[in-house]
Amino acid sequence: MRDDPMRALRDLVRGRDGGPDRRLDGFGAADWGRYADLLAGVFLLAARRRFVAGQDRAPVIRFVAGVRERYDRSGRDVDPLVAEDLVWAALGDRPPVPVSAAAVTAQTVLLLGLLEDEGMPATERDDLLDAAARTVRRPPALAGPDPAATEEGTAAVPPAAKPVTG
Repeated sequence: MRDDPMRALRDLVRGRDGGPDRRLDGFGAADWGRYADLLAGVFLLAARRRFVAGQDRAPVIRFVAGVRERYDRSGRDVDPLVAEDLVWAALGDRPPVPVSAAAVTAQTVLLLGLLEDEGMPATERDDLLDAAARTVRRPPALAGPDPAATEEGTAAVPPAAKPVTG
């Protein structure tokens, strides 16, 4: 089903136990690609709500450490360097991080931390997911242009207004 990647991500950000896992188990290569694109889009939006390009490194380092403490009890699931690179890439301060299992894991955990820290209600999370879906390229199999997308295939995303210092 074409919307399974979006539904899996929606279940994840809403905190539905088992919902994302059931959907992810049945993913083929195309579904995984779409899921990674959607995850990257929602992560970009969430990261830019919290941080700004060029800001001090300390808040990002503290955020990554705090998220790893909350969600990565073993300390081996989320590579802190990959996680920090993902935040800086979302802000445009570093090149994009290639899609890999380590990057998807880190992005997922960081996204959960960003959403939890913000205390975003479910309806706002849905709006963020819908905005993210408009920022990613539409799969070639889908007919017609995305009216919300720019010529390059991604919508403009405004950065956060001020840096986070704490």
